[in-house]
Formats: sequence, structure tokens, C-alpha cells
Amino acid sequence: MGKEGLIARGLGLALAVLVAGCAQQETLPPEPAPPPPAAAAPAPDPAELERQKDLAEVASLLAYYQGLLEMPAAELRREYSATNRDFSQNRGEAARLRLALLLCLPGASWQDDARLLALLEGSASRKAPTDSPRYQLIVLLQKLAAQHFREKKRADDLQKKLDALVHIERSLQRRKPPAK
Repeated sequence: MGKEGLIARGLGLALAVLVAGCAQQETLPPEPAPPPPAAAAPAPDPAELERQKDLAEVASLLAYYQGLLEMPAAELRREYSATNRDFSQNRGEAARLRLALLLCLPGASWQDDARLLALLEGSASRKAPTDSPRYQLIVLLQKLAAQHFREKKRADDLQKKLDALVHIERSLQRRKPPAK
């Protein structure tokens, strides 16, 4: 075999090795397809957004009430004056609810159940859906005010009965002739 045969045979062998190497080479996975365009998120439900807003407002009001319970008396009087003034100038729902919470404070000298019930009756939150957090807060405050009113009335009735008994006892003591 001549020189040309050796070259042809070497080329053939090289070509065979090359073809065999390509056949054994692992095939790479195809490039991943680009992700589909993001589907537009559904528009938030307006009723759910309103409910979330109400929930945040009620949470804020409850935190406000908790802060009121921890205030010293002098600061509490200033807060009541400022909130009362704010409500008289701005009849907004937020000012109404803050004033209602102040009127609910136990032992406050300005506690006024009739005014509290009137504030709650005039609240726009009473017209909210029954599952609304603001509506539920108004209902709770109304029930608490009505209960407090009943308890106060009962205490007043008991005080009147006690006063009547004391009066009867005194009149009986005046009637008794002195003991000898």
C-alpha cells in the first residue's frame, strides 16, 4: 500500500472515530421554552378591598381605645375635648367612632349613654353590610351601651329603694317613744 492508501485509510479511520464520537455524545436538552406571558392577575374584588379597609380601620380604632385605657386622666380629658371639637367641626365617620369610644370609657366623667346611642344610631356604618367589620363594631358598641344603660337604670332604681327604706327607718325612729 502506498502513501496515498495510508492517508486515505488514516482519513477514513479519523472520520470513523469522529462519527462514532458524535454518536456517543449525549444530546443536550433543548433550551427551555420561554415562559408564557404572565397572565394578568385578576382585578381585586372591590367588596373585598372595602372589607380589608374596614378591617384595618376597626383594628386602628381598637388600638386607639386600648391607648385611651392607658392614658392618665388629664391627658384623657384633653383627648376628649379635642375629639369632641373635631367631631363638631367634621361629622366624619372616623371622628364619630373615636368620640363613641371615648363615651364608652368606664368611669369617665363625660360618660353619656344617650349621646353615645344617638352617635351610633347616626353612624353611616349601620348601613354597611352585616359582615362588615365597621357594622359589627357599631352593633357591639350599641349592645354595650344598652347594657350599661340598663345596669345604670337598675342601680338608680335600687338606690331609690334604699333611700326610701332609710327614710322609713328614720320616720319610725322619730315615732318611737324614748325607752325608759
